[in-house]
Amino acid sequence: MLKKIKNKIKLRSLNVSRGDETAYDQPVISWQASEYIQHKKGWLWYMIFAIIFIGGAVLAYLYNSWTFSVALVTFAVVYLIFDRPHPKNIKVILSNIGIKVGNKVYQYNRIKAFWIVYNPPFHKSLNIKVYNEFLEEIEIQLGNEDPNRIYEFLSKKLPELEGKEPGLLDNLSKILKH
Repeated sequence: MLKKIKNKIKLRSLNVSRGDETAYDQPVISWQASEYIQHKKGWLWYMIFAIIFIGGAVLAYLYNSWTFSVALVTFAVVYLIFDRPHPKNIKVILSNIGIKVGNKVYQYNRIKAFWIVYNPPFHKSLNIKVYNEFLEEIEIQLGNEDPNRIYEFLSKKLPELEGKEPGLLDNLSKILKH
């Protein structure tokens, strides 16, 4: 039983230490990209955030729901403390055996499909759906890389999910600048 669990974890995605040179490091296509797109939040965003959470905490307290009031304040404080730091630049490598994103590698046989969302300047990403216990979707920023070149290479290795667009949560995240 324990061996079965270890094998599942091992197959999920491989983590490669920085000094190890593998076949994933032999690029057919490679580029540098940001881990994620960071949206700048101005003072207005923080004011609205404060009004919503302080107002919610006060209303919860007035309706004798002091635990919910404390939970809202705690959530707001924790969110502000752990708000996403600046994204790192990572190297993305498409090789003949898989995709390497930073230190994580994804074998082509573990990737169900890919799609490219290209709506510059707002959204430029390569997305892959990876087999795990659950299907996991991974978004890889394209940076300044040519999406046609990536498409031509990956379409020979993987099936494409046509017409896939960013979902409701992705769009909501952009609106809320997270």
